[in-house]
Amino acid sequence: MDNEELFELTSDQLEDVEPLTDILDLTDKVAVVSGSVGLALHVVNRLLELGAKVVFGSRTQEWGDLALEVLNDRGYENVAFKQFDTRKVADCQALVAFAEETFGPVDIVVPVAATWQARAFLDIEEDFYDNIIDTDMKGQYFLVQAAARSMVRAGKGGKVVTIASVAHRGDDMTKLAMMTPYNAAKAGVIGMTKGIAKELKQYGINVNCVAPGAMMTPGAIVNCVETVERYGAEWQTDQMTLSEAPLSSTPDEMARMIVTMCTGVSDFMYGKVIEVDGGSDLSFQQKPWSYTMENGLHA
Repeated sequence: MDNEELFELTSDQLEDVEPLTDILDLTDKVAVVSGSVGLALHVVNRLLELGAKVVFGSRTQEWGDLALEVLNDRGYENVAFKQFDTRKVADCQALVAFAEETFGPVDIVVPVAATWQARAFLDIEEDFYDNIIDTDMKGQYFLVQAAARSMVRAGKGGKVVTIASVAHRGDDMTKLAMMTPYNAAKAGVIGMTKGIAKELKQYGINVNCVAPGAMMTPGAIVNCVETVERYGAEWQTDQMTLSEAPLSSTPDEMARMIVTMCTGVSDFMYGKVIEVDGGSDLSFQQKPWSYTMENGLHA
């Protein structure tokens, strides 16, 4: 083959390329999201922006009502809230059933709901451990299962985006740690994502994971209140002074990637983990040395 024929192998494929606006379009897709504040609210907002119909649920009715009010004020009507407890399998199934009754079979599921709290490993009690594991891992597992059943019944494929955290790699509060149940739960989310992805590919369902870094949310503000009460003001002081400055983001910066993975962009992705952490594991160069050095090339 000559160069022109080789080139045409690629150029001819342009005729079948779908417009990116169509790939990102979620019009009439039915999405289920767990959580109603912080990252979850931003995920719901972006899904609605792309045209999806969204059902979201959380334990707190008040936050659900407030979220609905905000979303309706932004002009979104295809959105509904149901109170549910992500730690209970029956509630996960009920949330999906509510979505099917309200909008139809589920196309997308994003189990955002999570909790965490700093506590010394030597002080961890069973109920404390169970609450974090059940919320952050078990809840995701069974909400995804319920949604996947809906997808399989409908026979149209679907998108699953689980939510881990950079905590899966042991990154939490530098020099303080104290996040072992959360570390375990988020590492477990990655393991289950890969396993589920291998099973659901046959049904045309893409299963992937996004692992956010630090972000400013109501949970981040209030989750350590009990920790301060337990360990005293010195713990809070150490948290602020010993920890390196976190690369904190807004929830929307995470939501953009999560929602992108709900679109056709992820059609050829299975079981992958995308870390959106501002480069928290990198040591960034602070100066353009080649320009500032006396003998630099561009001096």
